[in-house]
Amino acid sequence: MKNILTIAGFDPTGGAGITIDLNVFQNNGIHGLAIPTCAVVQGPFGVSKIYPTPYDTFSYMLNEIKDIEIDTIKIGVLYDEQFIEKILDFINGLGKHVPIVLDPVLKSKNKTELLKQKGILRLKESLIPFVTVITPNIYEAEILTGINIKDIKTMEGAALSLNAMGAKAVVVKGGHIQGKPVDLLFDGKGIVTYTRERINKEIHGTGCVFSSLLASYICTGYTIKEAFLETEHKLDDLLKQSYRITGGGYYYMSIGKTQFNSAQRWEVINTLKEAAEIIYRLNPFELVPQVQMNLGYAIKGAKDEEDVAAFPGRISVYKKKVYIKGEPCFGASSHVARLILGMMKKFPHIRSCANIRYSEKIIEKARQLNMDVIFFDRRLEPEDIKKIEGQSLNFLLNEIISRIDSSPDMIYDIGDIGKEPMIRLYGKDPIEVVKKMEMILT
Repeated sequence: MKNILTIAGFDPTGGAGITIDLNVFQNNGIHGLAIPTCAVVQGPFGVSKIYPTPYDTFSYMLNEIKDIEIDTIKIGVLYDEQFIEKILDFINGLGKHVPIVLDPVLKSKNKTELLKQKGILRLKESLIPFVTVITPNIYEAEILTGINIKDIKTMEGAALSLNAMGAKAVVVKGGHIQGKPVDLLFDGKGIVTYTRERINKEIHGTGCVFSSLLASYICTGYTIKEAFLETEHKLDDLLKQSYRITGGGYYYMSIGKTQFNSAQRWEVINTLKEAAEIIYRLNPFELVPQVQMNLGYAIKGAKDEEDVAAFPGRISVYKKKVYIKGEPCFGASSHVARLILGMMKKFPHIRSCANIRYSEKIIEKARQLNMDVIFFDRRLEPEDIKKIEGQSLNFLLNEIISRIDSSPDMIYDIGDIGKEPMIRLYGKDPIEVVKKMEMILT
């Protein structure tokens, strides 16, 4: 299991700092280590007091974990320059490069100072050059760069300025910019922006959650750009699901449910990549139909096509060799998604499907292997169904599902006018589907 160290403040309400960081890490399947720089005493209406961790205690805690394999570090509230000095000593003592995500928290939402002026100077001079990604909001970016930020162009200028200070990548969070909130990433190569609809709530811990999500995705192998976009998508869900823990005050974000889905999505993509490697070794070029093949996999409880991942360029053949075009991603194939979603309505454990070339030999071999094989005659489809794009496939699945009691291994048809004969091979995951391909070819 991967390990992330969070160094930040402690929030007794559980909505920010190391408490929410650990929640995010755990729900991404990552073990969290946590060392508090201070106790940020607050309730749902804001910060009232700050009590720094004794410096010796902070040093002892850092020393205690020095022999643990740390894969990523996330840094939040720093309080003053002495904590920065001790963190720098710790980083230098690791003996290897570790990705660092820095959320430069300078003030709380109710304007309580969280990093003293000397600490800001030390952060700029010494800590930023170690950082993989820094994630300031507009106010923090203005303080760190001296740039008056009012639009995308000035956000970009601030990002480039922070990159010049040494940060390899920069996210400037534009939640307080006029118009729709927009976040901007400069990853050292180019600019990427993400715009969302404004939510009229004062939500606690958004910066902490953003940076801990980003750190989680980087820790599990995402590129910075991929991690940024995945973080934005997950934050959208979290913002919509925010709730209050009392009658008034700030809203809080519900991590568990959304992050469970995030972990699922990562598992789905990884499993498709693993299946792709098996396909390359197996080279089942005989099974690729004229319209090409695709292989899809859905998250548990998938509701729509965006919950199903597949290969955006499909799987083709050139000179008797299989070629898989593109990395798997969600929403890549409407066709294979509908095949899976239709089956999941009755058999929710059947979450993967591939379309393969039809031949009588394949059908015969499948039956010899005691696979559950079902035939569907496309000529029986009503004419009004045939005329509507996509409805033919839905009709096929609904008709079959209504008359079976157990999940099939294979559904096939022998085509119709303008329709290539096709076999749909099903399984609980892509590995099972590919193993069925191998059994058919053996």
